[in-house]
Amino acid sequence: MAARLLPGTTTRVRRGRRHDFAGVQAVLGCAAGNRAERLYKRMTRDLGTDLYVAEEAGGAIVAVIALAYARSLLGGGLAAALEVARRSTEPRLGEGLVAFAEDRARRRGCRELAARIDGVDPELRAVLLARGFRPADALVAALVPAS
Repeated sequence: MAARLLPGTTTRVRRGRRHDFAGVQAVLGCAAGNRAERLYKRMTRDLGTDLYVAEEAGGAIVAVIALAYARSLLGGGLAAALEVARRSTEPRLGEGLVAFAEDRARRRGCRELAARIDGVDPELRAVLLARGFRPADALVAALVPAS
C-alpha cells in the first residue's frame, strides 16, 4: 500500500516497517528493550494485524495505528480492534486516523470496529464519539504472566 495523505493535514499514513521501531517507540513512550522491539517486529509480519505509521513531511513518525482482526461469534463475522497512539496535536489528525482505520477495516470485510482508548487522549475519544462509536460492554483484565 502506498502512503496515503490524510485529508486536511500534511500527514501521510503508510504500513509500518521493521526499521520504524525507533520512531514508534518515541510515539509510544516506551523504554528501550528487546521485548518491545520483538513484539513490534512480530506485529509488522502478522497477517491478523495491520500496523501503520503516520509521518509528517520530514519523515518524523507522529502516530501509530494498530488494527487487529478476529472472527466474532457475537458480531457475526470479522471484527477489528483499533489502537491509536499519537504525539502530534495537528488539528484534524485524530479524525483522519480514525477515518483511515474505518476504511481499512471495511476493506478487510469487518462488520464491527472497536476502539481501545486509555483516557489519555480526550480529543481522540471525542472524535470516536462524533463518528458514531458508542460505549459498549467490555470488561478487561490485566493478566499476570504464568509462572
